[in-house]
Amino acid sequence: MLITYLSHIMLAPTIFITHQVNSRCYSCAGTCYSEPCNCQMGSCESDYCFIERRPTDERDYYRITKGCIKRPPRTHMGCDYDRFQNHILCICRGEFCNDMIYIRPMHRQTITCRNCSDREPDCGEICRGQWCHEDSTTGAAGCGYGPPSLPYFYKGPELLYYRTRMCVTVSRGSSSPRKHCICNTNNCNVAYKRSTPWNHLEGASRIRSLFVNPKESNFPSELHRCVNCELSTQDIRMTASCKQNQCMGHYCTFATQRLFLGTKQYRQQKSILNERQGCINVTDNHHIQLGCSHKWMSNEGEELYCACIGDRCNRDLATASLNKAIRITIIINELITVIFIHLIICPNLLS
Repeated sequence: MLITYLSHIMLAPTIFITHQVNSRCYSCAGTCYSEPCNCQMGSCESDYCFIERRPTDERDYYRITKGCIKRPPRTHMGCDYDRFQNHILCICRGEFCNDMIYIRPMHRQTITCRNCSDREPDCGEICRGQWCHEDSTTGAAGCGYGPPSLPYFYKGPELLYYRTRMCVTVSRGSSSPRKHCICNTNNCNVAYKRSTPWNHLEGASRIRSLFVNPKESNFPSELHRCVNCELSTQDIRMTASCKQNQCMGHYCTFATQRLFLGTKQYRQQKSILNERQGCINVTDNHHIQLGCSHKWMSNEGEELYCACIGDRCNRDLATASLNKAIRITIIINELITVIFIHLIICPNLLS
């Protein structure tokens, strides 16, 4: 009984921390009309594989992508909706396991949410979904499907197990910070108040400080100085000056996207790189995915998303990825504490 109870609490954050053995995955992409939608060309090696299916701008056409992923943010393997009903993401482990998309029937509660765009945040429309989301900066809101999802958090039902609402404010580069919130009760995203979740601190370099609302946060809110810069392949000359900009937040972030263009066969392939460094503030620090999640397709593209703790820990990819070991230590310490408390308070759990 004790083991069952503890697994309910701790399983989700630790599912991807066991020792992994690399397997081969299909690595390909294609566009197809309606169903079935599949591809089986190319391969890569990783501890996990993925399949992703998203709609295109053309009606009834879908794009399917397959590849490799390390440290996926999903807490449960298998196929599920990825925020939207027409987006599907599958995570699996094993030799060429990303062969087909198969969604197991799953019962989830359905709730009512405000459903408005940023152009008309007070539109009065509603939708029915499995959880609600909103952008408190622009007013956009809608319904979410599949595991609850926030940037730089583990994606799983655990995110809203012991709370009904969570928010994260993301600052990166010169673009305006955005505050994203999710919740899981009827009409929980109806009350809309436009917020400006940042200010600027005086100094030689530009420093943006994200506002901290003590009423929303339920943990000690220590802030860290983070590099706040957004660069693309064309902005390489601005690297030195851009990386002097800073922001203050609970965590620092590092994200990079690389897209390969052209054909490798005739040596005409080139890559377009976009790199974003910044910081985030959160209303709850449980289930933050520290370290880096890496997703890629051979000769197509790759994505890395990292979160870390410490002043300027996001100055480069190598430093940002070091926090993986810290997260494992925190989880182990939390598990030991939970076991100790329940052995004292509930000794009958052992019987």
